Amino acid sequence: MPFVKLCAPDEIADMQAKGFIGRVDGKQRNIFAVRKDGAYFVYVNQCPHAGALIDHIPGKFFNGDGSLLRCGMHGALFQIDDGVCVDGPCSGKSLQPIASQARADGLYIEET
Repeated sequence: MPFVKLCAPDEIADMQAKGFIGRVDGKQRNIFAVRKDGAYFVYVNQCPHAGALIDHIPGKFFNGDGSLLRCGMHGALFQIDDGVCVDGPCSGKSLQPIASQARADGLYIEET
């Protein structure tokens, strides 16, 4: 599958996240990218508990201290690096990752 450009390299600051639309399994889906320590992590923007957007309030992806991703609907907490739920109604489940590549000119995702 081809990689397509998602955003410019400076569009997401470190320890920030931003929502996008991307093609996943042949369908347009809400996705989001997180930048942590210079690395990018991209996930489908859907909580495995009830299918709600992680940023139930647009642009609000993190818990209070910014150390974990937080589902705005039911409060599930996810590790940034691997999307695993560490607390909440879907403990042990994971966000759906999307293959990505950081290049000099931006962040790319693999559309499936």
